[in-house]
Amino acid sequence: MKSVRQCTWTYDLDMLTLVATRGRDFPLAMLASRLRCPRCGSRRMAVVFMPPSEGDTRRGAA
Repeated sequence: MKSVRQCTWTYDLDMLTLVATRGRDFPLAMLASRLRCPRCGSRRMAVVFMPPSEGDTRRGAA
């Protein structure tokens, strides 16, 4: 059997883009099933939601 090295690529997703492309009512729990790794092409993704901190300036009004 052939072993495959696990992809460790990470990326911060933009919430405004996700809302624009998936819709405001799209459940975050289903997000991983809709994504594909651009580096290795795998659909086995792990998505972690981290609310913005108080000093985060990337907040937008959606």
